Amino acid sequence: MRPPMPAESHAVAEAEAPPRPAGAFWNVPNTLTVSRLGLAALVFAATSLGWYGWALGLFLAAALSDALDGYFARLLDQDTPLGRQLDPLIDKVIVSGAYIYLAAIPGTGVLPWMVTAIVARELLIQGLRSLLEGQGQAFGAKAAGKLKTVFQCLSISAVLLVLWLGTPPQGLTLLRDAFTWTAVGLTLYSGASYLWGAGPALRGEAARRR
Repeated sequence: MRPPMPAESHAVAEAEAPPRPAGAFWNVPNTLTVSRLGLAALVFAATSLGWYGWALGLFLAAALSDALDGYFARLLDQDTPLGRQLDPLIDKVIVSGAYIYLAAIPGTGVLPWMVTAIVARELLIQGLRSLLEGQGQAFGAKAAGKLKTVFQCLSISAVLLVLWLGTPPQGLTLLRDAFTWTAVGLTLYSGASYLWGAGPALRGEAARRR
């Protein structure tokens, strides 16, 4: 028998190699993601106690960690399937929770129907993401979704800043309301965009189950 050629040796080695591990969960980006859940609890507690300055600082720290976990996942090549699910889920927890707490405070400009629309959209899209990615289909964030997240963070930050100042300039209050209404509009628009884009995949899944 002739000795295997280099290409054949490479193929045999690949066939005999053990499967590549999925990666450790407690890496840098996932640790930042989970720590953001702790920051969310502190934001809610500070808001309920009326410590709006602390709530603002903690919320900004959470927003910063959201940017850093994605950066480190790419830099260190530590992206994991669970991390891809956990990151947007925790984002939705802190944003939806913050709006729920703020809607209970008079004069914030955050209305109950706004919170209902935001929470319903986030739950619906997270469920859709889990369904499609569980089938191996990509469900990455779109530009509208990223812009929605930016304005939600601006809105929550502005509301907390106005509460902290107590008697803010009228211009700041108007800016707060502009951020909030824009965030709600982008939330509804991006949700409809995701549903429209996922339509073919959902119809295919429905046909497959028949």
